[in-house]
Amino acid sequence: MADYAEHRAQRVYGGELAQNSVKSYDLLAADGFQIQVKARTVGADTRTSAEFSAFRPFAFDVAVLITPDSDTYALLQAREVPAADLKAAGRHSDHVNGRLIPLSTGLRLGVDVPDKFHAALST
Repeated sequence: MADYAEHRAQRVYGGELAQNSVKSYDLLAADGFQIQVKARTVGADTRTSAEFSAFRPFAFDVAVLITPDSDTYALLQAREVPAADLKAAGRHSDHVNGRLIPLSTGLRLGVDVPDKFHAALST
């Protein structure tokens, strides 16, 4: 799912996907922003306490949180969230050595941008 979400984000923002060895961001957008892409499939039985994968480190400008439908992969939600907002909203987990953001929290932060994704993916 991660690679699929990163490729979708590249269609929206342009630019180049980062090498897998780059840990701080997934996409260097055409405008120079470093974007971290996180995706979490969502179905009828997904709890709002479900989390995006851990954030570590926070050396990116903005994260794009994407929630596709778990059966069809159709885009349900997409949000752009500044790194500082995610860092403040997340809770640190020693187990994964990173900050965890529940779906219910992440999808209230930042700016709603599904129209960007629908427009870019329909061409």
